[in-house]
Amino acid sequence: MSHPATPLTRACLALALPALVSWSLTGCAPPAKPPATPAAAKPDAEDDHDHDHDGEHADHDHPETLAEGIAELEKAAADVATMLAEDADDAADEAIHAVAHVVEDVQKLLAKQEGLTEDAKAAGQKALDELFATFDEVDQAMHTGAEDAREKAAELHKAAAEKIDAAMKTLKEAFGGTEE
Repeated sequence: MSHPATPLTRACLALALPALVSWSLTGCAPPAKPPATPAAAKPDAEDDHDHDHDGEHADHDHPETLAEGIAELEKAAADVATMLAEDADDAADEAIHAVAHVVEDVQKLLAKQEGLTEDAKAAGQKALDELFATFDEVDQAMHTGAEDAREKAAELHKAAAEKIDAAMKTLKEAFGGTEE
């Protein structure tokens, strides 16, 4: 089943594809500094947010361990709920995009993690995919252009709370995270 590309999906693909191509061409060699991305290279006019899509994610520090990444992901997910509840449209949008960036960071850490079984990695990836898909749906709802877009996004987020909690629980139990 095919899904239409969303602003969040396009942004993540725009970040991931050049990195994958670069990695496949350079192998284990140290990466060269990427050329500056011109402003005109935005995916399309629909993605007119005031945040950074340059692949460096300058807006946050990257976690160094899976446990740190999962803790950061848990906080980012909680920030979305807070911003949606506070009627903070721009802050909620930024928080949703922060979740996507942290999911990408955790995916990279999971892929590099040694000593994990393929089943453990697959379970972690499935949980990360579920989180990304859920927050992508919320992001889509935020960008409908409707007057009540934030309210609809908040309702969608609230309806997905159990799914988000289950994915976070899987990650925390399997790979660490914040202590409860």
